[in-house]
Amino acid sequence: MRQAFLASVFLVSPVFAQINGDLAKPFHDHKVVRVTVEDQAQLDAVLKEADQLWSHRVGIGPVEVIVDTQSFDALRDMGFAPVTLVEDLQGMVDKERAEIDGRSILLDLEWFENYHPYDEVIAYNNGLAADFPDLASVSVIGESIQGRDIIAIEITGPGDRSDRPTVFFNGGQHAREWIGPAATTYFADRLLNLYADDGRVRGLLDKVVVKIVPIVNPDGYSYSWTNNRFWRKNRRDNGNGTRGVDLNRNWDINFGGQGASNDPDSDIYHGPFAFSEPETAAIRDYIFTDPNMVAHVDFHSFSQLILYPWGYTETLVPEPDYSFFVSFSQFLSDTILSVHGEFYTPQRGIDLYPASGICSDWTYSVGLKGWTIELRPNSSNPGFELPPGEIIPTGEENFEAILAIMDRFKDPIRLSFPDGEIDTAFDLEATTVRVQAEGLIDQIDGLSLEVRPDVSTGFVSIPMTDLGDGLYEADVPALSCGRSFEYYVAGLTTGGGDLRLPEDGDLDVGVISEVVTHEDDAETDLGWTVGDSGDTATTGIWNRMNPQATEAQPEDDNSPNGVNCWVTDGQAGGGLGDRDVDGGGTTLTSPAFDATVTGDWLSAESHISYARWYSNDRGAEPDSDHMPIHISNDGGNTWVELEDVTENRNAWVTKSFAIADPSDNMRLRIVARDDSPGSIVEAAIDDIRVLIRGCQYHPSDLNRDGTTDASDFFAFLDLFAASDPGADLDLNGTIDAGDFFAFLDLFADA
Repeated sequence: MRQAFLASVFLVSPVFAQINGDLAKPFHDHKVVRVTVEDQAQLDAVLKEADQLWSHRVGIGPVEVIVDTQSFDALRDMGFAPVTLVEDLQGMVDKERAEIDGRSILLDLEWFENYHPYDEVIAYNNGLAADFPDLASVSVIGESIQGRDIIAIEITGPGDRSDRPTVFFNGGQHAREWIGPAATTYFADRLLNLYADDGRVRGLLDKVVVKIVPIVNPDGYSYSWTNNRFWRKNRRDNGNGTRGVDLNRNWDINFGGQGASNDPDSDIYHGPFAFSEPETAAIRDYIFTDPNMVAHVDFHSFSQLILYPWGYTETLVPEPDYSFFVSFSQFLSDTILSVHGEFYTPQRGIDLYPASGICSDWTYSVGLKGWTIELRPNSSNPGFELPPGEIIPTGEENFEAILAIMDRFKDPIRLSFPDGEIDTAFDLEATTVRVQAEGLIDQIDGLSLEVRPDVSTGFVSIPMTDLGDGLYEADVPALSCGRSFEYYVAGLTTGGGDLRLPEDGDLDVGVISEVVTHEDDAETDLGWTVGDSGDTATTGIWNRMNPQATEAQPEDDNSPNGVNCWVTDGQAGGGLGDRDVDGGGTTLTSPAFDATVTGDWLSAESHISYARWYSNDRGAEPDSDHMPIHISNDGGNTWVELEDVTENRNAWVTKSFAIADPSDNMRLRIVARDDSPGSIVEAAIDDIRVLIRGCQYHPSDLNRDGTTDASDFFAFLDLFAASDPGADLDLNGTIDAGDFFAFLDLFADA
């Protein structure tokens, strides 16, 4: 991290002099409380009494506000039961300021171990650009309503950048959320300082342009340092004695709708019209000047959330975008979690609260993939006053997320396998390979499937068929069990660029046979046992039924032609959490089943597969429980864990496991647990199957009689003489000597 820019930290600048002067204490005799409202009239009454909002959430349900003693008493007299979150708000502010001031004079303090006022943030970004002139530049993209510069730092590797996608990050729309400017500046610092020595960062910056606006709201941010620590809006003079527009309600997407206010005194005042504020207009124009911009994140605090569109309506964004947002947001959450163990909940914005006119909805509406990420902390205390010591950990975990975004959008055209990478083909069946192409800033000019069978030293090209909507497919011709092949996808863009999936290496596929020997689709009860001596759950007990949908429970079973599954209670009740698992664990145990392999297989192993549903990401204590799944090969006397489910997909997920020691007395056990009183736990299981995977016949045993002999040799000669495709062992489209000698090699190997 940069050490050159420290002089302004050690000196008492005019800003710090003003900060440390005899300012009024606006939060004397104020506290932060949580009030639960049941309708709009109650919400209006609470907001009328509140001095300011504490959190960004404004809607029916829990609302956190700043009140003085008189307003606290008034809320209580109105029948509310306000819960105090911060008893002495001014004391909290004074304590934070004392820590910042104390840190500012430490000579060995790194820049990101403290918060900094507007001028120092701008100077630090300018210093980065000066230190790395080949990689970075800073530009003024607009001015705030009070005339402060809104700057952007642009970062990319040397060379031609014309075909590089751009990803855009910003912080500081809301003045009091100091971690936003700190984190986004941290991202710029790390990208630049790691470029020379970190191959991953260098590889990404050589393909991607990163643009960062650290402070969208310079006036409000400065005011939060000098006058009102919890100021949210910009500093527009509304002309009626009030100041400020909530910039994150001023974007032209459902402007003025639910979750925004037309009251200029409100913390969520949307302004007189969309883009009325020079700050939002500057960001809008900056985005429109870059036709290569493909993705955007608006960083806020607090609550540790990854929010994707829409924020103003229950209507889902169209496919395939909705599935992309669900899966990739979960991936970002997992990426962040892997750094310091902090969980960021991925969800639609509307599932948190309605908000109209917000930035990430607007960027999605104009063609970018847009998110809002709410940074640390995940609880209401300390809320916006995240301690300076948490700046670097917050930056580190979210730096991994922005690298993941850069990686996802790094190519002018992105190729992916919508069905996943294929690692298994089946005996005498063609294998279909599908590719999804997403043209970010270029178009496809043809794709081919490159295949190398096990009997060949070279790849053959199979043209892929364009199915429309960016979907392509091609078939690998049928091969016999025991054989294998490698493959990758290659192509060109209209701009002349090369395409390859995967980027490096090839994918290996083995050809097997698969036989289902046991199947249970839960349409009838084959002898399952509900309950165990250690169970303590009082509700949400396992039940076989057609489930009733809730926000956490499936509406349908997993079977295409069925309706029933095993589910925790399965009834919707009066609402989310009404009939979920509560009070401990509930156990479901399968009847005994046979997983042994019969003796006529040359090579084989047993597998068990099942579809499961698990939800534990809602309620007051999300992601605090788990669901262990075990298997037994002795009828239930001893158990081995297959998996301990913690992922919250809120969807059916099919899992498959090899059975290490199969017997004819196997059982499966699933325990849905609720060990945290505030969590919502719903689970289900369906379509349990035992499969034998392997080969019954050698690939040269053409007549499938269990023996490779002369009859198979003559059978191949007949195919060869007739130019039958079955004799094209190297898949090159021509039956020739190469195929003949390939069969001899297979025959000799039998």
